[in-house]
Amino acid sequence: MPNFVRLLVLCLLTLALPAHAAALTERDAVISRQNDKIQIRVHYPETGNAKVDADVAEWARQLVDTFQTTYGEEPDLSVPYELESTYSTTHASPSVLSIVWKTASYTGGAHGNLEISSTTYDMKTGSLIDLYDVFGNLDVALDQMSRYSAKVLARSLGDMYNGDMLRSGTAPEAENFSTFALIPAGIRIFFQPYQVAPWAAGPQTVDIPLGELPGSDPRLSLWGK
Repeated sequence: MPNFVRLLVLCLLTLALPAHAAALTERDAVISRQNDKIQIRVHYPETGNAKVDADVAEWARQLVDTFQTTYGEEPDLSVPYELESTYSTTHASPSVLSIVWKTASYTGGAHGNLEISSTTYDMKTGSLIDLYDVFGNLDVALDQMSRYSAKVLARSLGDMYNGDMLRSGTAPEAENFSTFALIPAGIRIFFQPYQVAPWAAGPQTVDIPLGELPGSDPRLSLWGK
């Protein structure tokens, strides 16, 4: 199954990326390793912020090293195991950067694996920003993000709608909304494959405007307000 991961990235991940995602302005870097056992290609951005760049580069190195250590000595493979990670970036304001990685891998089986992960940075301090830093009242925010996401996805999933998966995957729990990016209008939530719908539906994305989150006490300075 040659180039399985590359096809997965091109056919699935690109479709999952919103058309209005911010254009990449950071410099692209890549770690590439290839032999008869594994094919690895991990992209990551370099921003010019030393603290952020060190953290991001370490994330990429750990991803590559873990995959190579785990699968680099697999015997008698008919095709190499593959890992490919791509990313997109958004800026809620000039001082806030969100990076979203889409990491596809193939280690045998009927289809590959796909994981979406994200990090958001305060570019002034180089510090990570999590959901607890974004909202003064996270419980209210989770409740509102849950209801809004369920409503949007119930419409957009069409024939892929599964009520049980949607209710579970959008329940007002921090883990369900932990993969996020801050965007100029609000917050973008990424749902993993199988989280809210069957695999065939792919990963799902919901943009939630700040105006839909009354009472959540968002930290408006993150949006430059």
